[in-house]
Amino acid sequence: MNHLQQSLAWLFSLNARGMKFGLENTRELLRRLGDPQRDFKSIHVAGSNGKGSVCALIHSILTEAGITAALYTSPHLLRFNERMVIGREQINDYELSELIDRCRPITEEMAAEGKELTFFEITTAMAFLHFSEKGVEYAVLETGMGGRLDSTNVVDPMLSVITPISLEHSEYLGRTLSEIASEKAGIIKAETPVVANCSMDVRDVISSRAVELGTALHFLEDEDYSLSSMDRGGIVLEYRGTEYKVGISGSIQAGNAATSLLALEILGDERVKQEDLREGLAKCRWPCRMELVVKDPPTVVDVTHTTIGAKSLVKDFPAVYGPGNILVIGVLLDKDLAGMASTMGPVFRKVVATEPDSDRGMAADAVGRAFMHHCDDVTVEERVGDAIDLAYDNMEKGETVLVTGSLYTAGDALRWLAKKTQF
Repeated sequence: MNHLQQSLAWLFSLNARGMKFGLENTRELLRRLGDPQRDFKSIHVAGSNGKGSVCALIHSILTEAGITAALYTSPHLLRFNERMVIGREQINDYELSELIDRCRPITEEMAAEGKELTFFEITTAMAFLHFSEKGVEYAVLETGMGGRLDSTNVVDPMLSVITPISLEHSEYLGRTLSEIASEKAGIIKAETPVVANCSMDVRDVISSRAVELGTALHFLEDEDYSLSSMDRGGIVLEYRGTEYKVGISGSIQAGNAATSLLALEILGDERVKQEDLREGLAKCRWPCRMELVVKDPPTVVDVTHTTIGAKSLVKDFPAVYGPGNILVIGVLLDKDLAGMASTMGPVFRKVVATEPDSDRGMAADAVGRAFMHHCDDVTVEERVGDAIDLAYDNMEKGETVLVTGSLYTAGDALRWLAKKTQF
């Protein structure tokens, strides 16, 4: 085991501390690191659906405009390095190892004082330190969970963005949409403009918070944009009379791209030209969004993990790949399994229920039982790779295998497919 592997093993061992909400320890860690979050301008994004895509699209546009822009997202698919990107480049192994080495003694010092830091708190501080020392001008930050008490919420952003909200992480964020929306709205700061793409049933919550803090709120409206076309390589949308190609597939990306365009409009950086908007959207690559990963046998890997996302997926997938098909699905414990099962089960000829390799993974048996109410052919395989193998064995002519349900399931699938097919 090399030094980086040892350092990452230590960092991941902190997951045993579980999740902890609150900003006190993150602020203290950042203070001891010199408050690096003050050295760049932030665009802070929260939401249940599409927040990662919106972050990636905004970051791609800023980068295309020649601006030194960073992207912080979580979790990662295959490599930890994916979480911290500047321009088009992920953090390299040496830089990552150095960051952990610098944060570890402070972490242990704080633990001795009774201030135990979590994996995500340290990772967030590492990203901010990296962006500061690399001279980043803008950092696009994806909220980890919720918003109000998420570690990323220590920044004072130039712009806050809220993407569609649905039931998720209910044991942490609340049992109703209004409660969850209130947590997401916690990223709104006084006199900092907000862009929101939210359904009518949570707009009052977002609006109330914006009014309370005296900040300008800009809702994306349905009439602002429309989906023109969609294929395996992406979509074309019309936004306020102009067409744009987006390099990520799925109808949900029309709203994500439109949100990104509105965000850049409100940000108002004059260096971002129309051509940068076009090229940034077209060049953006955000993996496992209805992505055809293997052509033969056709295998699509996706990260949909909410009922809202599932509703878009069951419309899009047959439209692009045809009817029938086999679903391989593994979800996390805090997701709306019943909603996803009732939405997705009837659309697929066969379902293979599985379990992502995560402490938060829902048992494959439980997933299978939920889908048995909505699909006549359901099989359970505990390991994601075995589930894909079983799906391949049961494919009929012209069918495609879709693997989805969680980013962790997608990561497991990519690792297994890389070994099996060398894609």
